[in-house]
Amino acid sequence: MIQVALCPSEIRRISATDLSEVTAVVFDVLRATSTIVTGLASGVEEIIPVRTVEEARQQKIKDPTLLLAGERGGLPPEGFDLGNSPEEFQGLKGRRVVMTTTNGTAAIESVQTASKVLIGALLNIDALANYLFTHPPKKLWLICAGTGEEFSLEDAYAAGALVTRLSDDQGLSDSAIITRSLYEQVGEDLHEWLRETQNGRQLRKIGKDADIIWCARLSLFDLVCQLKGGRISCLTD
Repeated sequence: MIQVALCPSEIRRISATDLSEVTAVVFDVLRATSTIVTGLASGVEEIIPVRTVEEARQQKIKDPTLLLAGERGGLPPEGFDLGNSPEEFQGLKGRRVVMTTTNGTAAIESVQTASKVLIGALLNIDALANYLFTHPPKKLWLICAGTGEEFSLEDAYAAGALVTRLSDDQGLSDSAIITRSLYEQVGEDLHEWLRETQNGRQLRKIGKDADIIWCARLSLFDLVCQLKGGRISCLTD
């Protein structure tokens, strides 16, 4: 059965359940998971996701070689080295980053007890599908990080893109069917559509339209990223 958590309240509900047999794929298309995938594809050694700005700063105090990255209200908190734009993560080969964002890193942390936590974006959607074909999970949850406490279209679209690529004979929950229908309706002409989502409008207000263009690209990277021991890195298996 493929199931989809469509918003933060659903993520909190499932985080309180036994996830020991679950593979979770977390999507925060605009922008956290897209930025994580871009960074790791560009040679970042690992990314440490944390829930709060204070946690990120404490990690930096413990290890000054870490770069601080993230956002609140779409912009980097005071004193951070980086924001949450994919382009900022493309020149950091060999560096280690601690990252906190409004929804994405919180969603990742919420499902950290799952058997496996994968990082999903449109940028690596085919690689994810191929990996799940060759490593079929007992249970699969697609986690849509959302916007604040609300549902976000772009995360549901990405979940639908993955559902569409997976085997037709897998059971689908109603939420998985909804996301697949959304993906099929929108198709792959994404930039203008993403610009009109709630997150897209907010990013345009702060001058980040280039991030939308980047995050809308399908399967740019043949890369699967996994959270393990509180750190995200590239899977080599």
